[in-house]
Amino acid sequence: MQEPKQPQQVGLWPMIALVTGNLVGSGVYLLPTILAPFGVISLLGWGVTSVGAILLALVFAQLSMRITTAGGPYAYVREAFGDTAGYYIAWGYWLLSCISNPTLAISAVEYCSVLFGDFSPGTALLLECIIIGCFTLFNLFGIKVAGHLELGITALKIIPLVLLPVVGFFYIQPAHFALPASEHLPVLTTINTTAFITLWAFVGLETGTVPASQVKDARKTIPRATVLGTVLAAVVYILGTVMIMGVIPMEELATSKSPYADAASAIFGGRWAIPITIAAIITCMGTLNGWTLVVGYIPYGAAQSGLFPKVFAKTTSQGTPYVGILLSAICMLPFLLMALTDSLLAQFQLITDMAVTLILIVYAVAVLAYFKILLQRKDYHWGHILLGIGAFSFVGWALWATNVKIMLLSLTLFLLGIPMHLYMLRRNKRRKQRQV
Repeated sequence: MQEPKQPQQVGLWPMIALVTGNLVGSGVYLLPTILAPFGVISLLGWGVTSVGAILLALVFAQLSMRITTAGGPYAYVREAFGDTAGYYIAWGYWLLSCISNPTLAISAVEYCSVLFGDFSPGTALLLECIIIGCFTLFNLFGIKVAGHLELGITALKIIPLVLLPVVGFFYIQPAHFALPASEHLPVLTTINTTAFITLWAFVGLETGTVPASQVKDARKTIPRATVLGTVLAAVVYILGTVMIMGVIPMEELATSKSPYADAASAIFGGRWAIPITIAAIITCMGTLNGWTLVVGYIPYGAAQSGLFPKVFAKTTSQGTPYVGILLSAICMLPFLLMALTDSLLAQFQLITDMAVTLILIVYAVAVLAYFKILLQRKDYHWGHILLGIGAFSFVGWALWATNVKIMLLSLTLFLLGIPMHLYMLRRNKRRKQRQV
């Protein structure tokens, strides 16, 4: 395959769909139930997390206006702190994407089992592989195909998630939001706990910055897509949670297995499990499509800078970095196998928790890079500084609230990148010696 002369490029709406689609995943259908034991105070947790996520989105928007090379967080960190820091951010970010993507395929198959009955382990594995294979193929056709597919899927999953809460607001019972008289949970502790739970809903807000080299008018499009996509996701999550809590009594919501279906039944009557399940399947697949696009561009940007092997910089005639996409798909297989048995499922959950902690570390370093880039270029005012302080405080709180064991294990994942880093250092040194 040869280097493209004119790579495909996408505009604002597909990029907004990429950001929103990567944020609104299968968790949207379960979070109201998870938050029900905390009652109405959980809405304050949503507020804290949403504000923090928007601050981070604004930081990435500022960075994307100044640096438009592919790679997103990796490109910013490398610009600020050099090749070594850039390499490990690229490595950690790529690794967490490879680890997280299998959960989307697994969730899609689990929702399919609601429609077609339980699958045998072999059948489930085959379906998961087919789903991953299909979205890998779609992304190999180029960012235009993947981007417009993401736009269509995101519309399919966002429209019902907005329309149902809008209609449901007419059926809200204010009494459902009353605090139980016997409840004595400290308010600040409850807000802290619920904010930490909802934090995971915003992992991926930076994904619009990753394929920067194939975005039309990147300095304007990426910042707008990053902020608008994050705000839209926050609106979807909060509207849905408020509506469901107002329609379904808290004690019933706490035991609901499908809160959106139960809310639809309370509003319209009848059974809504099947339509909601179909919507959940579409949601999982849309998010998988978006993250499949991202995992190709992370090593692509690093390879262009000589930090990853050159093979990752190869592209199709449409400009798609196919090596990263294909290798990431292959790397998902061990995690799919791990999730097949109950004995390994707990380990699989541990790994996904580590992946989420990894992204928080990436965010923290990216915000530090934001400060350094602004200072180096003397391109800032007090509003920029206050924005960075707010974003870093939010990420610092999230890391502080993370389990110490998970934090240490997550940091060890960076160590897995040492062999390739040493290899690339040696190779680059030999290349410079030959040039001399």
